[in-house]
Amino acid sequence: MTTPSPMGKEVFLRLAADAGLDADSAHMDELFPYVQAVLDSLRSLHDLDVTAVEPDMAFEPHRE
Repeated sequence: MTTPSPMGKEVFLRLAADAGLDADSAHMDELFPYVQAVLDSLRSLHDLDVTAVEPDMAFEPHRE
């Protein structure tokens, strides 16, 4: 059983337009399923328990 996508097509097109892409392009119909698949695969990361895991590296901004 598949779960519904966290992002509908309307939201996808709005985000594409906000990012400067041509939301009216026919390529958006081709791209939308790929974006849904990526979001679905990332959903499994939400369930990982990483509370006891130390990061391999940390970003520290350069200070003058």
